[in-house]
Formats: sequence, C-alpha cells, structure tokens
Amino acid sequence: MEACEGKIDKEWVELIMTAKQLGLTIEEIQDFIRQSKTGLKIGQIPEHHK
Repeated sequence: MEACEGKIDKEWVELIMTAKQLGLTIEEIQDFIRQSKTGLKIGQIPEHHK
C-alpha cells in the first residue's frame, strides 16, 4: 500500500469504520495493526509476555 502525504487511503477508512461498527475500540484496532506489522497471528502471545 502506498501512502501519499495529505491523502487518506479509502480502504483503511472503510476497514476502521467496519471495525468500529463491530464494536472494536481504537486500542483494539491499534493492537491489531501492531500485531500484523510484527507478523504475529491473532491470539498469539508475544514472546516477551510468555
């Protein structure tokens, strides 16, 4: 995905709006994005938490 300064990616907006409609909090969305950036699977416990 290419980011352009000053422009909003419509797919990201749709994704976040859908997550909010499902009742997810901003923190949960941010955690999911952080996990996906680090390659963790949903529900997987990071090594430093084991």
